[in-house]
Amino acid sequence: MKLCQDGKVGGELVLKLDKSTVTGPITSILWKHGKNKVVEWDKDFGDLEIYGAFKERTTLDNTTGELRISGLKKTDSGVYSVEFNSKLLDKTYKLSAVPKPTITSSCNANKTSCTLTCEGNTTDAEPVTYSWKVGEGAWEDGGKQLIVSKSDTGKSTNKYTCKMNNTVSGEGEVSEPVGEVFGPGEWTLISVLPINIGAIVGGVVIVVLVAIVITGKNRTSL
Repeated sequence: MKLCQDGKVGGELVLKLDKSTVTGPITSILWKHGKNKVVEWDKDFGDLEIYGAFKERTTLDNTTGELRISGLKKTDSGVYSVEFNSKLLDKTYKLSAVPKPTITSSCNANKTSCTLTCEGNTTDAEPVTYSWKVGEGAWEDGGKQLIVSKSDTGKSTNKYTCKMNNTVSGEGEVSEPVGEVFGPGEWTLISVLPINIGAIVGGVVIVVLVAIVITGKNRTSL
């Protein structure tokens, strides 16, 4: 069995039997999506039965065994198998949507450059495409990884979002945005901390001086 055209949301999927497995006239065909029947035909009964959500968008060529499904949906993802002449073929076709991705990051020691990776289990979903968005900017096609430099970001609080897509995933799946890739709290702390320490030390000195003055006055009054 082979895929004849790309299956994509709203598009059409065509599955054909491997001709080497068809050794004689086809007398019965049963296509399944997972454990559920898609379409069934038997020469002795003559009727073609289309099941469930595949009604009104599925056709079967009973001379070749070709299955054609139009108006593809994400729910059409999964494993397709076929029996012809009551014989189950050992070949299957798997159509899978991409998962919702997550973003992981790895930075150099100085945190001046970080590599962001769009992660997700893409088993049986290949080929997968990746897109990235910075802040409220437009989506830009790219690879699985995005390298960002602190000098290029403009703002340390930029948020990064990635998107995975394949032919059956429609608009694709989008990650949660991640921000503060370079850890702004850390470099802010370096510049603010000495000032805070000075203020704290100065405050302590003032408190001590006030306490000495008050103590001196109390002793004088006694």
